[in-house]
Amino acid sequence: MKWTTALVKFRYRLIGGTDGSTGSRPDGSWETSELLASNHTGKSDDFITSDDQGKEDESEETGMRKYAKLILPHVGLVFLTCAYTLIGASVFYSFENPNEHATKRQQLNLIYLRQEQFVSSMMELAAANETNREVWSEIAQMHMHNMSDHLFVAFEKYFLTSNEVKKNTTVEVWSFSTAIFFAVTVVTTIGYGNPVPITKAGRLACILFSLFGIPLTLVTIADLGKFLSEHLIWLYGNYLKIKHYLCRRVEHRKEKHEHVCEQCQNRGISPHMLPVEEQKIPAVLVLSILMLYTALGGVLMSHLEPWSFFTSFYWSFITMTTVGFGDLMPRRDEYMYLILSYIILGLAITTMCIDLVGVQYIRKIHYFGRKIQDARSALAVVGGKVVLVSELYANLMQKRARNGDRDAFIIENLYVSKHIIPFIPSDIKWIRYIDQNDQGSMSTSSSSLELHSCRFCHSRFSISHHA
Repeated sequence: MKWTTALVKFRYRLIGGTDGSTGSRPDGSWETSELLASNHTGKSDDFITSDDQGKEDESEETGMRKYAKLILPHVGLVFLTCAYTLIGASVFYSFENPNEHATKRQQLNLIYLRQEQFVSSMMELAAANETNREVWSEIAQMHMHNMSDHLFVAFEKYFLTSNEVKKNTTVEVWSFSTAIFFAVTVVTTIGYGNPVPITKAGRLACILFSLFGIPLTLVTIADLGKFLSEHLIWLYGNYLKIKHYLCRRVEHRKEKHEHVCEQCQNRGISPHMLPVEEQKIPAVLVLSILMLYTALGGVLMSHLEPWSFFTSFYWSFITMTTVGFGDLMPRRDEYMYLILSYIILGLAITTMCIDLVGVQYIRKIHYFGRKIQDARSALAVVGGKVVLVSELYANLMQKRARNGDRDAFIIENLYVSKHIIPFIPSDIKWIRYIDQNDQGSMSTSSSSLELHSCRFCHSRFSISHHA
């Protein structure tokens, strides 16, 4: 639209006018069309400019809407998973936290009751002037066994610690951050097993929470892994392009010429429209990324927890592979959210590795299996006769079974042929085709014909080279 206004102004310059003003002819006469165009030039220019600006704004708004439609489902999936995890953590906290304080206090009271009973028994023996060593040993052993059994149950089931027993105080295990950590380990199927819900309501909530949370979280992690894999493929593709560009600059290589027939050229097909092969990320690169991230977790956890680097690396690897033995557990609540972020991103990276490497090997296995299945229909020549390989193998097995314990037998003149490939002579370009006329096939001293095959339609065409 703007170029029409520019043409009108240029026309006025030719007849003697300037920008924004009108001019007259050399004889002083005016044309009606020129006067009308001159009077409305400014208005139409402003109108066209505002119209084009509106179209540009509309196109930008449409592009933003399309981008929002693409990104909102993924962002919404992440927020939905986070909200579901927070709701589950709140439910676990409301069920388990009050019960934890009550059960811990009850266990501490029982421990101190056992201690008082032991002391009372010893005092009774002393008051009775009992000097028999066996009696003292029997009573002390009985009380010690009862005490040790009760302490073991309190430590194993109710997560009491020695400091709590010594100071007769309770330390909160089911804090809200611990509840979030437990919810994440449930939906990611890591399952450390420490802590665990004890109440019936908490266990029922865990069943329902896992029933819907595990599929939702696995889909979210798979979506994040796909996002990372696509960006890694994009980065690796750019790396290959830069590497190829630098190699061509150094070696001064020219791009290989692709022959295209005239019909394909008329259709708009160019030699640059070649099929692009899918970028295959090397397995070593993907595994290196996973191991580097695991090592990063080892460094991180060795600073956050009182663990060595090897212990931290071991915990990181067990967590990234969702094994989760539960022998090692982060205890510092102030760094719990940082650890959770590391775990979620690590699971996405693990999914990315499976997506990039595992799929390639699965395709190779399927390809190998199909080739083995195709081998059943392969042919073999034995003694001048063509037989199927499957039939030949069956006959060999039958003959071997009849021969019993013989170590081996020899079959002469046995070879398996692959697919029949027609022999194409190297001088095929000199062979005349049936659709060639005499003029096109003649070769003179001044010109020669060179036959080529089209890159796209594979049709034969000739190119004449003049001497």
